[in-house]
Amino acid sequence: MLKLIVIVTIAMSTFSCSATQWRTWQKVNDLSIAFMPHESGINYVKVNAFYAGGSVDSLLNVMNDTESAPQWLSSVSYVEVLARPNSAEAIVYTYFDSPWPVSNRDMVTHSCLSQLSDTRFRLDIVNSSLEVPKSKAIRVEPVRGYWLLTQTEQGLNIEHQVYADPNGAIPNWLVNKTALKNIRSSFIALRELISDAKYQSSPSAFVAGNCEAFNELKVQ
Repeated sequence: MLKLIVIVTIAMSTFSCSATQWRTWQKVNDLSIAFMPHESGINYVKVNAFYAGGSVDSLLNVMNDTESAPQWLSSVSYVEVLARPNSAEAIVYTYFDSPWPVSNRDMVTHSCLSQLSDTRFRLDIVNSSLEVPKSKAIRVEPVRGYWLLTQTEQGLNIEHQVYADPNGAIPNWLVNKTALKNIRSSFIALRELISDAKYQSSPSAFVAGNCEAFNELKVQ
């Protein structure tokens, strides 16, 4: 069964926001990371990356490989697909390990992949209302974000935005600092995986579909 993982690092950004409001945190080579304050005190985070030789299929194949998630998603120890409403959607459980004394977190997200043009795809993400057994971890919610994937002759352009509230008693300044460092580590590690031949050698089994109904979902 196709295993699409939803990529969210604890406490990050989302939604359509004016470019003038974003503050660049780091820009190195083909990776740029920015943030924007949210009224909750937890920042939005935006990533723009370019992977030479990468493709939409190779990225989706990495995302589909839930067993590889801990290799590139910082703080993630476990990912499981809980349900697939259709070929374009997935409901996914993600478990985050945190260093003592911070409590571990978990997250349930619902995603949908749509095709905007011959070369552009968009993966939208919200937290899911699916009933799942509560663990001892603190639930990350609300969550909303997207991946905008643009294929070029030279490689793959990625724009990623996500906002996620880790809840609990972690100070906002620590949440924001950790989120930026984690997402940087994740995108650096992703660069290595996306170039692996096993992810580039086959088309993605994930099929873009109609996300109109999905887009009516509200953050729970």
